[in-house]
Parts: sequence; C-alpha cells; structure tokens
Amino acid sequence: MKPARYLMPQAVFVVTGAAGEKTAGMTACWVNRVSHRPPLFAVAIHHGSHTRDVVAEGGCFCIHILRHSQVDLARRFGSVSGREVDKLAGVPWRRGESGAPVLEDVLAYLDCRVVHRFEVGDHTLFVGELVDEGVFRQTVPLLFRPEDYADIGQAGDEG
Repeated sequence: MKPARYLMPQAVFVVTGAAGEKTAGMTACWVNRVSHRPPLFAVAIHHGSHTRDVVAEGGCFCIHILRHSQVDLARRFGSVSGREVDKLAGVPWRRGESGAPVLEDVLAYLDCRVVHRFEVGDHTLFVGELVDEGVFRQTVPLLFRPEDYADIGQAGDEG
C-alpha cells in the first residue's frame, strides 16, 4: 500500500522559465496560490532540474494549466531534461510579460516574476507575483493521481 502522501490527486502544470535567450520547461504538480493581495503563486522545483537553474537565473516563470486531453504535452515536458533537448521546439509559444515562455495551446496560464526564493529540502520554492494571466479555453483540467493521469471525473475512481 502506498503512503498517504502519494495518494493526493493534483493538477498537472507545465512551468516554463527564461534567462535571456535560454528557455526551459517542465511538468509540475507542486504548484499553489499563496496570496490574493498581491496575487502570488509558488512552484517547487527539484535542485537538479534545468528549469530550476533557468528560473533562478532569469527571475521569471509561467505556470500553464493543462487541458484534460494534454497528457502527451505533460509527458513531453516531464520525460527528458531540457539540458538534452529543446522542449519548446515545435510547441506554439510567445514571450510573456515576465520574459518566460507562454504556451499558446493550453487551458490557461499565470505569468509571474520571482519575488521570493527558498531552499526547502531537495527543492527550491519560487514565489512569483502575477504579472499577466489568460484563459484560452473553458474545459476540464488535467490531473495526476498515483501513476496515471486523469480528469476531474476520474480523479476519485478506483482502479
């Protein structure tokens, strides 16, 4: 039986960052809103991650909320290091107000400038202030449950 901490269904995001001409992106679940005024969002990124290094250097990140049908995009950004491949190649995107890449074919995005950074265990917790946001579609978000992707209707299903 899995420990309780692994049983929590979570939304699936792609987090992108930029430092000058360098860009990076990764699939993430450890993303959260942390303040209404000002609007602040946090993302925890593993110390060994290429995206962590780019966000730390560039001071910006963009959180992308994926549609329930975007499992392939989640896998693309989560399966290989950005040190080895340009994950943004072939993906429609534009430079956001913060400087981070904004993916154009997702449910929604939250573009942030880093205002705080904390080293927490084996992750860096970046807190960013929202500088721009947008909704591209009205649909169901993609979730992750232990060992599989799901949509909201499936998140509580057994098996």
